[in-house]
Amino acid sequence: MRQAKQVCKEMLLGLAIWVAVIGVILTVIATHRFAAFFGVLAGGIVAAGIILHMYRHLDIALDLDAKYAQRHIQIAAFQRLFFMGAATAAAFVLSEYIHPAGVILSLLGIKVTALLNPVIHKYLT
Repeated sequence: MRQAKQVCKEMLLGLAIWVAVIGVILTVIATHRFAAFFGVLAGGIVAAGIILHMYRHLDIALDLDAKYAQRHIQIAAFQRLFFMGAATAAAFVLSEYIHPAGVILSLLGIKVTALLNPVIHKYLT
């Protein structure tokens, strides 16, 4: 579980780098700079929560039987998908305050961070 904790920290670091880069780019490009900034910030917070949620529920599932672990992982995946959808829907409803592009790009940071994890791991060790 120590290795999973290290991967979680590396993913959070990679997400912070991604959110910072996307935040700078969108703030420069967007016409509504504050909405773009808050969109990236909101999406980054939700993405960090999702990464921590994955780590926590992986730890729980490893202690369960195979049948219960599979069900637990499926429920946890649905919860994460729900929060991603809720954050995106809230951004579309409140688009004058939270830019949807910032939220979506920040949530895609989870995938980018997973791809960059070997590079980040190499530089940290």
